[in-house]
Amino acid sequence: MDLNVEVLGQLELVESLQTGHLHFSHLISIGNPKQILRRSRPDEMMPRQFRSHFTRILRLEFFDVEDRRHLRRWQFPKTIPNRAHVRKVIRFYEQTRERANGYTIQCWQGISRSTGIALGLLYMICGSEVGARAALRKIRPEAIPNHRIVAFFDKELGCDLSAANEEIRKERIDTWKKELDLIEESALEELPVVSEDTTD
Repeated sequence: MDLNVEVLGQLELVESLQTGHLHFSHLISIGNPKQILRRSRPDEMMPRQFRSHFTRILRLEFFDVEDRRHLRRWQFPKTIPNRAHVRKVIRFYEQTRERANGYTIQCWQGISRSTGIALGLLYMICGSEVGARAALRKIRPEAIPNHRIVAFFDKELGCDLSAANEEIRKERIDTWKKELDLIEESALEELPVVSEDTTD
């Protein structure tokens, strides 16, 4: 089965388009909400070149947190992932799957929000939690899908992607531990050897 899904960070996608790389026809673009009475920041704006490259775009705006308590005072409107966002993704897929040659999913870093959306989209395409998990790990090894987004897909689709997400996150943590051990071992190798001979 050809899944035709990719996940990128915003700057990755901008650079890729600038260098002439081709991407899928349909884009799901995720950014932070525009702040009231503040100058717009790059993570709140969708780059102009996206509009000229993709056939159709679904734009979503919410912060990458799982509880409003995690937002700072200046982060307003205090929009976090909700069920309506997930319903929009499902509707977007249902309306476009016959015409789209694939889906590019983008958030600021391509790690949490976009991979949460990707996990749900991959499940709709392949019909399997195990298949969706394996595909996402291959597409975006650094993925740490947003729990809240995944939980809403479970409610809407009657699946158990949250369990798949726990496996993804566990695998990612295990990878970090291995990488940290390698870093610590390398640092120790660089330390001078201390002689055990204490005699003068």
